[in-house]
Order: sequence, then C-alpha cells, then structure tokens
Amino acid sequence: MRFNSLRNVLSKAVGDVFPGASVAVYTDDKLVYEEAFGYAETIPERRETTVETLYDLASLTKPLATSIIFAKLLEEGLIHLKQKVSEVLPEYSRTNAGQDELKSKTEIWMLLSHSAGLPAWVPLYKLEKNSRTELLDEAVRSFISCPPGLKVIYSDIGYIVLTALAEKVTGERIDRLFEKLVARPLGLRKTVYNPLKHGFSVNEVASTEIDPATGFPLRGVVHDENARVLEGLSGHAGLFSVSREVALIGGELMQAYLGRSDTLVKKATATTMLSPWAINDYCYGLGWQVYRKTVTQAFGDLMTDGRAFGHTGFTGTSICMDVEHNVVAVLLSNRVHPTRENTKIMRFRPVFHNLLISSL
Repeated sequence: MRFNSLRNVLSKAVGDVFPGASVAVYTDDKLVYEEAFGYAETIPERRETTVETLYDLASLTKPLATSIIFAKLLEEGLIHLKQKVSEVLPEYSRTNAGQDELKSKTEIWMLLSHSAGLPAWVPLYKLEKNSRTELLDEAVRSFISCPPGLKVIYSDIGYIVLTALAEKVTGERIDRLFEKLVARPLGLRKTVYNPLKHGFSVNEVASTEIDPATGFPLRGVVHDENARVLEGLSGHAGLFSVSREVALIGGELMQAYLGRSDTLVKKATATTMLSPWAINDYCYGLGWQVYRKTVTQAFGDLMTDGRAFGHTGFTGTSICMDVEHNVVAVLLSNRVHPTRENTKIMRFRPVFHNLLISSL
C-alpha cells in the first residue's frame, strides 16, 4: 500500500517512457521496496523484465565504481586529491600538439568533479587505434576547453583519464579494482563489467539500442560507444547491475556518511567525496551531483538541499540518496531500447522522485 502511487505511475510509464524498469528503495539500513515493470526487450521479440534482470548502468559507473575506487585509493595513501595528474601520468601534460602548461596544473579532484576543463566527449571509437591502451592514451592527451578548476564541464573524457590513472597507480584493470574494492566487501553478485564474460546469458540482461551493424539490439554489451571500444572497461561507463545491488552500494555510502558503517569507506572519506567541490550551473562533489533545489531537475523538488546526492545514466538509469530522509532511490530502465530518441525519462525522473519521497 505504501508505494501504490509510485507503482501506478511506473506501470503507466511502460511502453511510453521506457520498455521496462526495475526500482529499489533502501531506507533504515534495509531494502524496503523492489519491483520490476515491463519488458527487458520488445524488438525483435517481447521478453519480460524481472528484479533479477541486469541493466546497463551507463554513467552510474562514475559514482558507483570510479568515485569509490578513488576514495579507497585515498584511504590507502596511494593518491591525494590535490596531487597533479601529471605526477602519475606525465603524458597528461601533453596533447597531440605538444606540451600544455595549463593541463599540467590539473589536480585529481578536478577530474572527479568535472572541473578539469576537458571536453564533454570525444569520439574515441572513430579513431584508428589498435588497442585499449592506445585509446586510453588518446584520452589522456585530449585538449582542454578551458583552464582547469574554472568551471564544471560534465566530461566522460575526464573519467576515462581517471581509468588510466587508477590502473597506473595500482597496476590493475578497473574491473578488477571494482571487484576487489566494492563488489567483494559488499557481497555483490550481479554488479559487473562485461556480464556475458561472467556467466550471465543475454536473456538475463535488458536490451538497449539496436546496433545498425547487426540490426539487433545490444544485449549484455555496453551501450556507450567509447566504453565499447575500451573493451567494456572504463570509469565513465560499462557497469551492469540489478536495482537492489545499486541501492546497496548507495546505502553503504550513505551509512558511511552518517558514521554508521565503514564497510565501504570511512565517514571522513564519504563526507569529503559528497561535499561540493565544483559549482556553476551544477554542483558536483567527487563523482556525485550535490542536490540543489534551484538547479537540480532529475531528482524532483522534495529532496534535502545540500544533503542529497545523485547521478543519472544515458540508458535511463538513476540513483539518488538523501541522508536527511535516510533513503536511497534507484531507477534502472532501458529507455534507449530500441532507440535513444525517446527522451521522456527526463520529464519522468522528477515525478518519480517526488512520489517516492511522498510515499515515505
């Protein structure tokens, strides 16, 4: 009864906003609601979604994987946030045109908060490169759009650079870092990169956009083109999961912020990552958008100003945690199936979050 209004709105959204969706709500240190709606695939045939269906998280990879990995590297003394990126990656201070003195001033926190001045996106997948290493190097040598630290430019490229940085510091690939630092401590079983290589079948994963090369939807293969040419292994996209495990990651981070758990990170680390670091039209912490009533649209009108943190993903995913309300809300959908042209999710997300908070 508690979530009836939310359930009704989600049911009506099937076939209009998205083919299918999975929702999870975490509060009071436990999962209180989990339900699936609609279809994991409609073309070429209908396949119902369930709460066990994996969704392509897209940019939720940034806060759920990369941000937490860097929080752990910080705790382990392997990096510090004011450290120059070029101290770890000397090639970062260069571009294909030569040395760039402005880039050499970039600090790690600037990459995490989208304030390094890097462009939002570069089509790495169109470059004639032969390996993941070469593509990562190309991202590291990207030209910047403005001086570092000046303003927020939401950037996938920055998180691809963070991928190279984490792998250089640790000597391990980002999927192995996620498994060791996030999945294993939390006992996650269905949050992985490249699910088809981890024993999941195509029928266990929600389909995304139709691939023009094959005429069939992508199934278990990351939707983001740059992540795809990076072998599905990047800090900006590539993670797949089910809604309850996404909620569990958010819940553990929220409990750390409140000083009630250090399973994932310490309280001091959580509060540092979720503090505002870069502000203009958006307010970003390190990997997370900080909710501001006057500017934040996706998470509705009822979240707590400055005490709620979230992120969205291009495929139709989102997570928002409000430490004042003690709630984590997760909405996973495949709104890009069969095409990315359906953008109704942008109007739907605020309604979803308003109804959720009202239900509590």
